Amino acid sequence: MARKPVSVYKRPMSKTGQYRYYIQIWDEATGGYSTARSATSLALELDLDPKAFPPTSRTGALLIGEEFRRRGGAPGRVASVLFADYCAKFWDWDTSTYIQSKQARGQRIGRGYVAACAAYVVNYIRPAFPALRLAAVKPYMLEDLALKLKRESGLSNRSINAILDVMALPLHEAARLGFITTDPAVSIRKLGNDTRVKGIPTEEEVRALVSLPGLDPRARCAILLGAACALRLGEVIALKVDDIGESTLTVSASFSYYEGLKCTKTGRVRVVPLPGLVRAALLDLEAVNPFGPGHFLIYGTLPDKPLDYRGLERMFYAALRKIGIDERTRVERALSFHSLRHWSNATLRGSVSDAKLRLLTGHSTEAMTDHYDHATEADLAELARAQEARILPFLENAAV
Repeated sequence: MARKPVSVYKRPMSKTGQYRYYIQIWDEATGGYSTARSATSLALELDLDPKAFPPTSRTGALLIGEEFRRRGGAPGRVASVLFADYCAKFWDWDTSTYIQSKQARGQRIGRGYVAACAAYVVNYIRPAFPALRLAAVKPYMLEDLALKLKRESGLSNRSINAILDVMALPLHEAARLGFITTDPAVSIRKLGNDTRVKGIPTEEEVRALVSLPGLDPRARCAILLGAACALRLGEVIALKVDDIGESTLTVSASFSYYEGLKCTKTGRVRVVPLPGLVRAALLDLEAVNPFGPGHFLIYGTLPDKPLDYRGLERMFYAALRKIGIDERTRVERALSFHSLRHWSNATLRGSVSDAKLRLLTGHSTEAMTDHYDHATEADLAELARAQEARILPFLENAAV
């Protein structure tokens, strides 16, 4: 039996006795009708004259559907694509209209984050749904995948929730843009948070790290910056000699494997107190930089790139092993380079107000909405005194 190319039906509205007409287009590729679209919204999308194409009558709705087909459109064209393909395109940095729209609106989205999302599509979403159409996605399917990953994958709840997000956001957008009539991700229930609290080294371990004989000077400078100035790893490797002041350090950038030099995590520039011994170590490192002045302080093998953050992490882990913290212990204690930043924050806390401490760490708050985290001379002096009293006693014996 031949199918009508355009199917029209009406649904009752909330007001008694009123109806709205919906249109479906037969899709030969899928052997079914497309996701229904309201005649009113489709007429607006096509910019049709409501007198010639009245969306409030069955005849007008049929005319709208025929006009849509004549122009080569098919509401089911997007809805009938494979769900995994739709997610893959959604998280494609170069072609995603979602990413382009965020950038056009001045909203930030990291290339590394997008790459991680794309990897989740390849490793988990496509194998789970190899033939599922976008329009056929149901809430129970997303729930089943989350529970299966919990049972079988060994992934943390945090990672499984991230996979749910990688599916949910494309589905939210598909519903918002009218590609599907309902959003199956709106009722997603995530797993409980199982993120481990980041461990911090002891005071004795920090002292042992900075005084470790034979430590690569780049690793020593990085450890000093993490412990004394609470810098993130990406901020450490982005530093150049121009960022070094007489008694302060300007933290204006971060370096990413995917994006290269970029703004800091919060998008703000901050100026932090720089203890003299840390400054001296940085200038000594600049003096032996094989690429000369003006390049990255934490140099690598290329003049236009710093040492890869993974290489610096390996140096840090090797230093931990030399002071008696083997890999198993490190993992059990959840120690990483970022732990130095936590140690700095914990050590200074109580000696200055939390608001002033945030000037050092660069943590965001709702109240701090300026592009720069401004610190007055008095703020910097107070932070410097706190560094001198709380931090420097553990760093002053650093070997050179």
